[in-house]
Amino acid sequence: MTKDIRAYAVKQDVVDYSVENLVMLQAQLINRDYVGKVMVEKVSKDAGSYAAGKYYIPGVALNFGEHPVEAGHRILTEELEVEDREIKYVSTQSHWNDEKKHWYVLFIFETVDPFTEEEMKNTCEGIDELVYLDLEDATIENSTQGLMDIREAMRNPGKTYV
Repeated sequence: MTKDIRAYAVKQDVVDYSVENLVMLQAQLINRDYVGKVMVEKVSKDAGSYAAGKYYIPGVALNFGEHPVEAGHRILTEELEVEDREIKYVSTQSHWNDEKKHWYVLFIFETVDPFTEEEMKNTCEGIDELVYLDLEDATIENSTQGLMDIREAMRNPGKTYV
């Protein structure tokens, strides 16, 4: 077997995002308001990451052995720090990030009900605000590539982006 076709199963306590050929399993959570805009996080400008100052759809990397549905609920309770609620599976989307040399597999979930006004005020560390955004207004200047990829997945369900 050649090095190029070998697969690895590795449990890591800390993910080294600088390595190439990394496969990322993530859960992303869509929450829409009553007119169809999608809730996004505005990442703090001083966050020190590629997403600093940009809109981002809430999501988490799956923990080793974690079911994607559990990760979807963890977005609510840990990342967004709101009460857990019903979520439904929407799709699985995957894409290659040529800049980082990472393969992403995204499990996309959606909440059944919009967040309350009070929940929208509950920003967590590293997030300036939660807002509802028409995804057609997302650009590479104001949004992460991940948000743009999810927008494409929502436009074309079932398509893989490479």
